Amino acid sequence: MTNPTTTHADSNKMSFTKKVAIGAVIAAFLIVLPLVVPGYLSFQLSGVMAYAVAAIGLNLITGYAGQISLGHNAFFALGAYTAAMSMVYFNVHYITSVFLAAIVTFVVGYLAGFPAQRLRGLYLALITLVLAVSVAPVIKHFKEVTGGMPGLVLDRPKPPEWLGITRDAWIYYLVLMFTVACFYLARNFVSGSTGRALTAIRLAPLAASSMGVNVNGYKVLIFGLGSMLGGVGGALFNYSIGFVGPDSYSLMLSVSFLAAIVVGGLGTIWGALIAGLFLQFVPTYASDISEALAGAVYGGILIACMFFMPKGIIGTYLEKRRHKHAT
Repeated sequence: MTNPTTTHADSNKMSFTKKVAIGAVIAAFLIVLPLVVPGYLSFQLSGVMAYAVAAIGLNLITGYAGQISLGHNAFFALGAYTAAMSMVYFNVHYITSVFLAAIVTFVVGYLAGFPAQRLRGLYLALITLVLAVSVAPVIKHFKEVTGGMPGLVLDRPKPPEWLGITRDAWIYYLVLMFTVACFYLARNFVSGSTGRALTAIRLAPLAASSMGVNVNGYKVLIFGLGSMLGGVGGALFNYSIGFVGPDSYSLMLSVSFLAAIVVGGLGTIWGALIAGLFLQFVPTYASDISEALAGAVYGGILIACMFFMPKGIIGTYLEKRRHKHAT
């Protein structure tokens, strides 16, 4: 007679082995990829990962905590300019500049979280909208340090000569390193009791508070962490383009971030990766289809995704997977 405990243990061991094997294959694929694809595609993939990191931050704020923020472009810009100015004016190493951007955006986001904790829904959206539309004018006003309209030109990271790889491949590896770390940290943060507390706050904040959950504390913390990831994404984006300018951080960017995480799947970590792909490639392909109607094509793609996958790509996949296991 088969022992159920032994069978369950063997099943868990096989599941773990399978996950390790899949992880090894994915890791090998990501490492080899920039060595076999054109340099321009490596450049685009670096942009995908930078956007994905920022999208994780917005997904924490909106998808997990239920706070609608339209000001994510402000933290993306703050991270980008913090990193850029530290490199231009203080000769900070490009890796250190990302950590500086993380610290600054976390502090600013954490402080912004205090007034945000008292607001919900449209009220929070309107307040963050003010933040979103203020970014470009503020950058242009302090042109002595931000470079104003022309912006700041940066030296893109150069690979060590002994590696023998292109600059685009080196930037890809740098961005990949930070992206993996950010995904890992975000995944650990939302798993377990923290994730359940955030779900309770999103669905029923009063009930969560009565059960002992520090609702305001979590809201402030999640706003700080989400803003920090937005800033790290902005700093990493500097690596790819080697330039910062006010027109890159318009209100449209913030709206695009929100649309992208909805397409990827609210409340899902891997949905941020879909969001990065969406932000990098969909606007380009929409312009290729029709430059005059790029906005309409972009909107059509978004509407189609919402119509056929209302919970986003990853959210729909996970729901179908749960139904499959349930049956």
